[in-house]
Amino acid sequence: MDRRVIAYVVVVIVVIAGVSLFYYESQGKSAHTANYIIVKDDIGRNVTIPLPVTRVVSMDPSNTQMMYSIGAGNLLVADTSYDWWPENATKLPKVEMDNGTASVEEVVSFKPDLVLATTIQPMQIVDQLQNLSIPVVVLEPQNLSMIYSDMFLLGNITGHQVGAEKEVNSMKTTVAQIEKKIAPYQKPSVLYMLWPDPIYTVGPTSFINSIIQLAGGINIADNLSSPYPIISLEQVVASNPQVIIVDNDTGVSGLSYFTSGNESAVWKNISAVINDRILVFNVTESSEMNEPGPLTVNAIEFLAEFLIPQAFQ
Repeated sequence: MDRRVIAYVVVVIVVIAGVSLFYYESQGKSAHTANYIIVKDDIGRNVTIPLPVTRVVSMDPSNTQMMYSIGAGNLLVADTSYDWWPENATKLPKVEMDNGTASVEEVVSFKPDLVLATTIQPMQIVDQLQNLSIPVVVLEPQNLSMIYSDMFLLGNITGHQVGAEKEVNSMKTTVAQIEKKIAPYQKPSVLYMLWPDPIYTVGPTSFINSIIQLAGGINIADNLSSPYPIISLEQVVASNPQVIIVDNDTGVSGLSYFTSGNESAVWKNISAVINDRILVFNVTESSEMNEPGPLTVNAIEFLAEFLIPQAFQ
């Protein structure tokens, strides 16, 4: 299971929905002078950032990916051990301790004029950095629109507005093409399995649920209240999903888990098992599914191809 999801399963985080940066000025999302910019991040904080921004520390792979995708990757001076794309990101110095939480001392040592965080980082760390006059922008996109908004935000902060617009337009074009292909076909019901015992899945307010919907699936847990709830096997049987998607590192290898395990007598009556419509993510697919950013379009595409293969023939 992805580390971001593990954190969300333990603590449900409510984030404030973002607004596209196309409307920042009219909505009061930013104020800009030659010397500084004031922005509102994804959790509603107003952050003052001195300009120009030349040294950035990223505390999450999704932030790193967005920076590189808009052409601002050269401003990064450090990221995390979880960063894997692009290749340049893997060569940067790392800023976190063994427990996965960034060390304030390490971050400060890189003399950043901006830190990009997510809600994975405790607010105590964010506050400590702010108290040291190091601005911290918390990015936590919950859907594709918020990814676009955050890319424009980063473009505005770093002076890479053109790169942000180019990347967002490219993503929108790809998603529109996928939506057009799958539109004529019936949407299959989906169980997304984050963990098998108990069965952790994704609820209606989760980022992954938004990707399932864009890829042409109907989440059987869409009526549950938590972003990452536990769903009983009885509920799964009652919903009878046509497709089962399994996140990486769950110990589930494929169809055999459902046909030979302790609960096989129950699983064998479920449509997805009967028809072997089970997709187990590899490490790359899991990362693209769990890390909101430019690679999210890859997740939408490979998921759509599995859910509705006839649309891509």
